[in-house]
Amino acid sequence: MLSDRQGGALFIGTPRGRNHFFDLYEAAQGHQNWAAFQFTTAQGRNVSLEELESASQEMDERIFRQEFEASFQNLGAGRAYYAFENLHNVRSLRYDPKLPLFWALDFNMNPLCSVVGQISNGHLRILDEMILPDSHTLATCEEFLSRTKRWLIAPEPFEPPEDEAMREVFEDVLRQYQPSVLNVYVYGDATGEQRKTSASRTDWQIVKDFFGRYPERFKAQLRVPSSNPPVKDRINCVNAMLHNHAGEHRLLIDPKCKELIKDLEQVCWKADPNGNQLSDLDKSDPMRTHSSDAIGYLIAREFPMRAPGGERGGPAIV
Repeated sequence: MLSDRQGGALFIGTPRGRNHFFDLYEAAQGHQNWAAFQFTTAQGRNVSLEELESASQEMDERIFRQEFEASFQNLGAGRAYYAFENLHNVRSLRYDPKLPLFWALDFNMNPLCSVVGQISNGHLRILDEMILPDSHTLATCEEFLSRTKRWLIAPEPFEPPEDEAMREVFEDVLRQYQPSVLNVYVYGDATGEQRKTSASRTDWQIVKDFFGRYPERFKAQLRVPSSNPPVKDRINCVNAMLHNHAGEHRLLIDPKCKELIKDLEQVCWKADPNGNQLSDLDKSDPMRTHSSDAIGYLIAREFPMRAPGGERGGPAIV
């Protein structure tokens, strides 16, 4: 179209991985009559520095470079959770009785995986994981009941003193240690509202019924969207919690969560026979992806990437 009129053209776009636009940008730098330019969001001066600083805390480093610094990042290649660093993201953690619990589930049946933890000052703390081979939703509910008994505040049983005065003191102290109700926020796979690991009830109906049987132990709220986010969006959210552009590590994992740590170290993107990266995760190892999926559902719900204007998530299942 340009050759017969000896015209010029501008090819304007934004980076989205190493695609055809990247190839064009690279080729332009090798042609004598072409020129290639990159301009960051800060240079455009249409977005405030305060907004850029806020974005740097919400996004992982590679996503920030792509979205705000016009950098071509190969986000689909290799390890899915590339921001995970054992040195910074794994440490011994303790339960804080002042904070509510969260429980995040993936409803794969073999193994059925879930994680338990707390959120403190914008940091996600994974305290424990439950990996049940060849299992079902009711079994993991019972396992959750067993694991959380240690966090119900109650003294070990012992004989009251024989002295009458000391007995009164003992009873006053005992009244202060009545078991407390645990506040629990529950997250997980939105398709569990359709899937059934039992004969007649959906997975989320089983979870709701379980908490309904123990009102004296749990005050539970299900925080599950009507549909799951795209896989890449969910994984980008996890990477942003592992290590964001501001240098913060906001996802901390207790070393006892061995399968979750293996997920973050080993889960990769699927590749076609020619070695080209695909947009799905490699699930060839039946043990992998499930624990990280569970925390991904939670993080995408509570710490989402900033969406384009006008975009909103679906209603929660409560």
